[in-house]
Amino acid sequence: MTGRLENKVMVITGGTDGIGRGCAAAAAREGARVVITGRDEKRGQATADQIQSDGGDIRYFRQDVTDEANWDALFDELGNPVGAPDVFVNNAGDCILKPIVDYPVDTLRYMLQMNIEACFMGTHCAMQAMAVRGGGSIINMSSVAGLKGGVNGTAYGASKAGMTLFSKAAAQEGKPLGIRVNTVHPGLIWGDGVVDAMGEDGAATFRKMIVARTPLKMVGAPEDIAGIVVFFASDESAHVTGKELVVDGGYMAV
Repeated sequence: MTGRLENKVMVITGGTDGIGRGCAAAAAREGARVVITGRDEKRGQATADQIQSDGGDIRYFRQDVTDEANWDALFDELGNPVGAPDVFVNNAGDCILKPIVDYPVDTLRYMLQMNIEACFMGTHCAMQAMAVRGGGSIINMSSVAGLKGGVNGTAYGASKAGMTLFSKAAAQEGKPLGIRVNTVHPGLIWGDGVVDAMGEDGAATFRKMIVARTPLKMVGAPEDIAGIVVFFASDESAHVTGKELVVDGGYMAV
């Protein structure tokens, strides 16, 4: 099936690499007019250039999702070349894993800022814009860590669990406005971010543990999440809101 997102305007925060980049590429292939945001201008423009070379309609906008002024600038920019979004994906986030006894309070505040506060600001702005245009779909990228506790994941898990409940409440508020809000909960999706968070040795050990405990005996790729995001973005999910969809190879089932 092609053209599932034809002419839809789709904004993806943290779209410069990993899951965000995979979602951007998939959305562009389905006909969406894509805007990706992120702090790394070099990586963001390279991602946009690559997707454009493959025939996609995509723009890159530099954004720090923790800065409220950046959100105003983003939506001012959207109003001119592409218009209000039909789909908004709060994908930007961070993961810092440490034992709770070693976890600095400042780092906890940063995690909450990245994974909850930024999601709030994105949803807030997107809902305002979508209410004017008559509806839309908001997709918030949570994690299996937001559904199940894990060692060294107290701050990360709390932030993602907060995002999940926030999204359910937002879905209730969005109903009369024609706005759907859903969450995606990836398991281990392999990419540079995993190594950045854990180091090479830690990431390798974690991967082996996850594979051993996962019924499908594999870790995921950004493309595995991208297909789910396209579904939530498309009219195929028009009757779905306030839901969480787990994409983890069966990890949560055991």
